[in-house]
Amino acid sequence: MKNNTHLSAEGKPLDTKSLTGLSKLSAYCRGYQATIILAMALSIIATVCTLIGPGQLSKITDTILQTIQGVIDLKSIFAIGSILVGIYVLSLLCGFFQEFIMVTITQKIIKGLRCDISHKINRLPLKYFDGTTIGDTLSRITNDVDTISQTLNQSLGMLFSTVTLFFGSLIMMFVTNVYLAATAVIATLSGFLLMMLIIKNSQKYFRLLQNSLGILNGHVEEMYAGHLVVKVYNGWQQAGVTFDNINATMHKSAWKSQFLSGLMMPIMMFVGNLGYVAVCVVGAALALKGSISFGVIVAFMLYVRMFSRPLSQLAQIASTMQSTAAASHRVFEFLEEPELPSETNIVTTLTEVKGDVVFQHVRFGYNKEKP
Repeated sequence: MKNNTHLSAEGKPLDTKSLTGLSKLSAYCRGYQATIILAMALSIIATVCTLIGPGQLSKITDTILQTIQGVIDLKSIFAIGSILVGIYVLSLLCGFFQEFIMVTITQKIIKGLRCDISHKINRLPLKYFDGTTIGDTLSRITNDVDTISQTLNQSLGMLFSTVTLFFGSLIMMFVTNVYLAATAVIATLSGFLLMMLIIKNSQKYFRLLQNSLGILNGHVEEMYAGHLVVKVYNGWQQAGVTFDNINATMHKSAWKSQFLSGLMMPIMMFVGNLGYVAVCVVGAALALKGSISFGVIVAFMLYVRMFSRPLSQLAQIASTMQSTAAASHRVFEFLEEPELPSETNIVTTLTEVKGDVVFQHVRFGYNKEKP
């Protein structure tokens, strides 16, 4: 039975900050930095093309309204529409190649990470395995690495495009109309601050969840592997109590982490819809005064959607990054474990061998407190 006391009641299983895991993951991916930058550039171009679209739709709307009582200028509408189609096609191509590059790079990074883990596990001393369950080690190799893979494959590209869309739509809104932009920003700012508060309070539960998952896997693997020994020595009751304690800790951390992270998406959707309604009301008032055209309102409604959508996506990415931070810390903690010393330089040739071996006052233990 392994000691699981390293799981604290306050939900702080590790004294290292979670950002350490992300920084080490970033350093590990440094060899693919140029390719990742290219993928991010394509993502930014695709997002910028998306931001140009509402402006062209505004021109089409104003052109139609100006000629609604006479002959519609189909030539101008067709020219603007052709430009709009070209912009969206360019956005599609950039998004496709960005996704292709990120999938390829992600699989190469994860392949290298698994190879490093495979080489590392063969160089670890028995002291490590004496103090760590096999299931916890397997959880780091499988669950934690898969979590990193999903983040690199899905969330990383989305992160750059989302940030670009957020700031780009913000700039375009202020360029289009300052009053409508201020209305949208005030409506969504409260939701963004609330999202940051939730992220701050939920991080510790994500760390606890990843560690309790490894402990649970270790306990289950150990009990099944030593099932006969557990039955013979009547240890099934103690094993059941240990499992219940670990399972209760995992249930608590999973419920709190998922509940808090699940709150972010509905909150941001509500704030986005609130901003949408506020812009419609203010826009209608400005249109009645003749301050803006109807095409500006149409474009601004699209910009508001573009502005609020990144906040919802950032909430989703924040939840994913919290799990990735905890998983990265566990993986690189394993890779940084002390290895067996090299024995190639300490080989000793025995010249006089008598054949007598005597053990007197011999004490051994991987842990000094447990001889």
